[in-house]
Amino acid sequence: MTTPTRRALVVGAHPDDIEFGAAGTVARWVDEGWDVRYVIATRGQRGVSHVDRDPEEVGAVRDAEARQAAAICGVTDVTFLDHFDSEVVYGRDLLRDLAREFRRHRPHRLVVADPQLLPTDRFVNHPDHRAVATAMLDVVVTGGTTAAIFPELARDEGLQPWRGLEDIWVMGPAGGDRVVDITATVDRKIAAIKAHATQVGGWQTLDDDLRARLAERGRRHGLDYAESFRVIDRG
Repeated sequence: MTTPTRRALVVGAHPDDIEFGAAGTVARWVDEGWDVRYVIATRGQRGVSHVDRDPEEVGAVRDAEARQAAAICGVTDVTFLDHFDSEVVYGRDLLRDLAREFRRHRPHRLVVADPQLLPTDRFVNHPDHRAVATAMLDVVVTGGTTAAIFPELARDEGLQPWRGLEDIWVMGPAGGDRVVDITATVDRKIAAIKAHATQVGGWQTLDDDLRARLAERGRRHGLDYAESFRVIDRG
């Protein structure tokens, strides 16, 4: 008997968030047979330091970078929601957009950013990360799973509520106690990050810095390289 394909939905605010937070794990899941899809809230239109760059042009470049990075990890289904970089607002529009994607993709596993303002003592979380992560987590218990919330999704688009989510993985600088061995996929993670040339093109020590960071996380658990997550088990 063929085992049904497991689906994972990874949600980020900006085109490079997923690569930094979870690309090694995503590549491993793909290797294991998971069907992994990405939803990205913005195209990173403000992700450059030049004030005269056209945001739409920047967004188009970063869209292409994100798709290339996803492909390196084996992901071909990438959806952009077209909210504007650094101006994402928690509210009905964002909640409905994310509820639509949750119902459409029907994930067994969900990956989101850390929604906290200060996830560690050395990191202030971007407001877009917080807005998107908080909205996505709220959708899990509201518009993604309840027919009476955003009824137009079912009535007009045929997207029924989805109650098959099994666990939620929170990615971010704080990590968590769920550790994933990415020794076999670390090269793909780094290659995927390098695909975001607008963001890391000038980072001369990227390889060494990333390997050191991932090795440190792995060393605590007897692994060469690791990513870690906080996991909410809904089973």
